[in-house]
Amino acid sequence: MSIITHFKESRIGQFWLKYEQKIILAIGIVLIAIVAFEAGYLQGQKHQNEPIVVNKIASAEVSSASACPVQTETSNTTNSSPNIKSVSAENTATPDNQKCAFVASKNSNKYHLAACQFAQKIKPENKVCFASAEEAIKRGYQGAKCCIK
Repeated sequence: MSIITHFKESRIGQFWLKYEQKIILAIGIVLIAIVAFEAGYLQGQKHQNEPIVVNKIASAEVSSASACPVQTETSNTTNSSPNIKSVSAENTATPDNQKCAFVASKNSNKYHLAACQFAQKIKPENKVCFASAEEAIKRGYQGAKCCIK
């Protein structure tokens, strides 16, 4: 018995004879797909542009221990401005009308930079305004870790 006759009589041989055209068609499609992919890949390599580089310096550092984001805006009137008044419990003037370097809430023991997002959430009737950090500390407030380093 020859090898070809033995192959035709085996299960693999019978499978091959039954599905020969479909197998060749499937192999041809896979080969065409591989060639098309490689051609597209090579074309992409040829037309690859330089990456876009943004040359903007980061303006804020993020502290790993901070509980809230660091604000990039800071007030120019820090530590010593004689025309800045602090708001006491008796004074009902809102700090929005004044130039406050630091703001705190009557209901908290933390003070913030005036530009801090959490300072802007304090209700106007609860805001306490400070000209300097030293003034806030003297009144018993502590710096908020989110905006005071």
